[in-house]
Amino acid sequence: MEERLKGLKKAMKETCMRELDFSETMKKRIHKSIAKESFSEQDMFINLLQLLLKERTGFELTRLLAVRGIRKYEDQEGSIYAFLHEQELAGIITASWGSSGEKKYQLTDKGRRALEKSDERVWLASLTLRGQAER
Repeated sequence: MEERLKGLKKAMKETCMRELDFSETMKKRIHKSIAKESFSEQDMFINLLQLLLKERTGFELTRLLAVRGIRKYEDQEGSIYAFLHEQELAGIITASWGSSGEKKYQLTDKGRRALEKSDERVWLASLTLRGQAER
């Protein structure tokens, strides 16, 4: 934590926050909420594309995104299916029904190209940031 923020935290504990007492459940909810918001839509999209290089169910995707720190869909499982349906309509992914009745998703060629382009952009951005840091 930055030094200036440490001072702020201490000052808040000694003044306005002194009377607040958060339960462990509330602390977990706050941390969970912060974690959900820390990824941009583009980050989430790229992570989904990476995970869909292999055929997966929506449940598997939700679990694997959570492992990567993206917890947006943990409490809203249905919203991942809406997102997947949008990507299916856009031709980024394809869906098929598995033998035990589960719907599985995987990247199409168009989705692979989108992933390659996003990887190139991330790589170029990192080179730009490194170049700026070296100056």
